[in-house]
Amino acid sequence: MAKRKATTYDRIIGVDLGNGFVKIRSIYRNGEEYKLTLPSGYAYLRDVGDSKNDEVLELDTYKIDGNSYVWGKDITRLKDKVKPVFGYEGRYKTESYKLMAKIVMARIVRDLEIEAKEKILLVTGVPSIETDTECETDISNAFYAENSGFHDVEVNGEEHTFRIAHIHVTAQALATVIGRYLNVDGTVFDEDYESMKVAVIDIGAGTTDLDVVHDLRRQKVYHSLSEGFKDIYEAINSEIKRHYPSHTATDYDLLTIIEKVQKEMSKMPNEPTGKKTKKEEIRYEYKPSKKNEPVDFTDVFNNSVRELASNIQQAIVQKWKDQTDLDEILLVGGSAEIFEDYLGEIVFGITIPKNNGDSNVEGYYRMGVAISESDE
Repeated sequence: MAKRKATTYDRIIGVDLGNGFVKIRSIYRNGEEYKLTLPSGYAYLRDVGDSKNDEVLELDTYKIDGNSYVWGKDITRLKDKVKPVFGYEGRYKTESYKLMAKIVMARIVRDLEIEAKEKILLVTGVPSIETDTECETDISNAFYAENSGFHDVEVNGEEHTFRIAHIHVTAQALATVIGRYLNVDGTVFDEDYESMKVAVIDIGAGTTDLDVVHDLRRQKVYHSLSEGFKDIYEAINSEIKRHYPSHTATDYDLLTIIEKVQKEMSKMPNEPTGKKTKKEEIRYEYKPSKKNEPVDFTDVFNNSVRELASNIQQAIVQKWKDQTDLDEILLVGGSAEIFEDYLGEIVFGITIPKNNGDSNVEGYYRMGVAISESDE
């Protein structure tokens, strides 16, 4: 009889602290799943009143290292007061990234009611170009902070002490495949992945990665394109500034509009109504305020998507000249569906996982559960 596994960590947490969003995966004490996605950025508490006066916002207050900050669902409504955590070389060493890591962990500890005595295993990841580099150490240092994983914070006036016992940093592409290989309890779900050769196209906010995972091992041959959905946001904002020069829309605002339109389009049949289909008649519009006229950014959005898709196509053709030995091709990232038709022209048999936008963080969590198990 196989030995029963003993858990070496009390809490397993998967965190994807990305350019645009923070994604978190874990479970509550009663075993129910915990998932959270919020904009990646924080603000100083002192700026909330200046920005929104007495309006009630869905924000939590965090006191860290003597300073007070806010973060939550409505953080982007503070507009230019938000301190975003954008991707650039050396970002994991910046004070803003380190602070965001502390805020994220404080939120998790509060939500999951993690006690000071509990040992936390945190699993996160990096894109292809940062795998097996000092970036992995930088991320670990950001979450461990100065006290070797011990933290004292306040959330909405309540004190929380927690300890990060270990941080495991993996490749994002490997995590995506592991998320399909393992069950949520860390046991094997589909053993075929142990011998499969899987290609992963991950369209992120700042980068697009082309990776291959063979026999559950990420291959050294990869390609990282320094373009992503953020380039599309920037193009849209250029169009908005053409109408309102001093105004900038947040990535979160634009994503909300895009997702709403995409959802509306998915419900419509692709039938012509004259020269256009019903889908083509739907417009993407951004309205700065109730008193201002909306900005139609449909053409800019479509052209930007085509441009990025073309660059990804070119990279695929150059890097994956022979696709006959690929058992599966996964297209992931929150914008995967938008690019499916374009990439399907040169890649046969693309699979978009149901959780494509959360595939990395789901993989982190399941990998963590597997890591936490050891022989008695």
